[in-house]
Amino acid sequence: MKSIKRLLIANRGEIACRIMRSCRLLGIESVAVFSDADREAKHVRLADRAVHIGASAATASYLNAEVIVNAALNIKVDAIHPGYGFLSESTELIRRCEENDITFVGPSLESIVQMGSKINAKSIAIDLGIATVPGYNGDSQAVPELLAEADNVGFPLLIKASAGGGGKGMRIVMDKEGFEAALTQAKQEALNAFGDDKVLLEKYIVRSRHIEVQVVGDSQGNVCHLFDRECSIQRNYQKVIEEAPAGHLSQETRQGLFDCAVKLAQHLNYQGAGTVEFIVDADTQDYYFLEMNTRLQVEHPTTEMVTGLDLVVLQIQIAQGESLPFEQSDVTIEGHAIEARVNAEDPSNNYLPEIGSINLYREPQVAGLRVDSGVAQGSSITPFYDSMVAKVIACGDARGVAAQKLVQGLGDFAIAGVNTNREFLMSLLSRPAFHQELTTQYIENAFPDGWQPWGEDVHAAIAAVVLATEQEEKSTGDFSGTPWQSLSHWRLTADAGVPAVTQLYLQEDDSTLTIKLVGGKGRYRVTLMKEQETSEFSIQLNLKRGEGSSQAEVEVSGSRGVLDIVIDDAKVYLSSSKLNRSYPFISLEEDLLKEASADADSSNVIVAQMPGLITDVLISEGDIVQQGDNALAIESMKLINSVVAPCSGTVSKVFCEAGDNVESGTLLVEIEPLVEIEPSV
Repeated sequence: MKSIKRLLIANRGEIACRIMRSCRLLGIESVAVFSDADREAKHVRLADRAVHIGASAATASYLNAEVIVNAALNIKVDAIHPGYGFLSESTELIRRCEENDITFVGPSLESIVQMGSKINAKSIAIDLGIATVPGYNGDSQAVPELLAEADNVGFPLLIKASAGGGGKGMRIVMDKEGFEAALTQAKQEALNAFGDDKVLLEKYIVRSRHIEVQVVGDSQGNVCHLFDRECSIQRNYQKVIEEAPAGHLSQETRQGLFDCAVKLAQHLNYQGAGTVEFIVDADTQDYYFLEMNTRLQVEHPTTEMVTGLDLVVLQIQIAQGESLPFEQSDVTIEGHAIEARVNAEDPSNNYLPEIGSINLYREPQVAGLRVDSGVAQGSSITPFYDSMVAKVIACGDARGVAAQKLVQGLGDFAIAGVNTNREFLMSLLSRPAFHQELTTQYIENAFPDGWQPWGEDVHAAIAAVVLATEQEEKSTGDFSGTPWQSLSHWRLTADAGVPAVTQLYLQEDDSTLTIKLVGGKGRYRVTLMKEQETSEFSIQLNLKRGEGSSQAEVEVSGSRGVLDIVIDDAKVYLSSSKLNRSYPFISLEEDLLKEASADADSSNVIVAQMPGLITDVLISEGDIVQQGDNALAIESMKLINSVVAPCSGTVSKVFCEAGDNVESGTLLVEIEPLVEIEPSV
């Protein structure tokens, strides 16, 4: 038995804040670590003590076991908790802890080694009589042999990184022709994420479900399961919504999953909290072992809310040598819990990650709702780490009640400054299909053409009215040097009662939306002119100012609502139950200048759509490319995105190379388009 009095949390953000809560319950002093980018982060402020560990890049800080252990030694901690991600399954960190007599809050080194490779984990499962997905997990990684094995497995198949998880190094391959390109990308992504490019091949089960079982074990050999979770709603292999327990499972299947998970954990003499993951065929209910995550999971709150157990407290108690405080028959579940991950990303723009400052943040206050977050108002979302802002977890007596509470909570969650997927999550939870059997194709089937926000035009019109009202109130001030000098002659309501008329210009990607407003004093008739379409709205707005932000009561054509608002120069941020968006307005001169330069910035160039690291440049100056050819790959927020040629032609300039860090908007490639010569008559 080794008592833990001071614990260092080798992580950041939401999970670091979460672990601190359990430390306070146990009377343990918490020590945070932080990089340059996280100097003012929420987890640093909440900790009892905090230590700087390096530069912003994760490899120089949160992924550097040496500097973390040195920090632990300098501050004389008893234990290190790794959280999830980063070094949570790092054998190097555990070895350094053992060498320096520091308790590692997690499983043994042997368990992590055995389960750390998906190939080795599958072999152990097979030896234990646990079914696995048919595939190839041999040592050979030569492309010809992998291609031959792919033929044996059959298409469609899944390429998976042997080390790690989280969807990195995974690609679905539908046919033989696409295999080599997908293999190259999967290997590169795996190498970048885990330092290991080894892959395995698995048969792709088209209507699959992702079900996992939470297990805990102690040093006395006791192992219990804490029931199951449904994690089928995923995008790009990243879980989006999770719940406990899973629905639409027969009791026979559920018990089979429990038995397999406990058998595996017992074989490993597993200590701590872990998750055994399975693929379940939705058509047959056959189940296959997928992998074991030897750490705390992002979705662990759902299990906590239905069992009443604190998994972090259990982890710490087990690390101190204590036995489990219950037997299997003591563990029961009550109700249903659903978790949604709120990420800084734009679902309407191919889920591109967002960076920036959060200038409005207000968590919902709903009974039966829990919010785990690592940010606050004023926090920064940087390109160095993943994009998760918060987790919202709802619990209810039944699944439908929990879903209703979660939708309500997301609707009351006010965030501005960066786009988030909040409204997208609400649309996923509100669809009738959510209450049927779920599969990993849920998002693809729900939005085959991609997701677009509800009421975008309405919110754009409201943003214009907000700005018009703001400027009307300031009309007696000095606007010299501001964009509003150029906004088509502001004419405010005159003494004779003549309504003001003004015209605003809203920047929308590569186009400009013209918005005409007639009225004043918060009452406007708004006309949106987008290409050949025109939309009109009657809007009445009552601004209520507060510290740092405002709220507005809005009535649009008879429908009322309340929005949170932040105005930053010529940009308006809106947050409502239906949308979380920023609206950048530009002056008339800026719009005309943009139109004049359009010809010079046409579709023959590749521009970085996000900040990130160039991982591959697949073309060279002088190459002939076809529209749609892969040109380069950029890694941002731990994911590799392929960038294709926008047109056919000759590559005239390449402005980047592998290893470059680029900002959003950076010019990367120029292509001289092919000139089609019309045949002479």
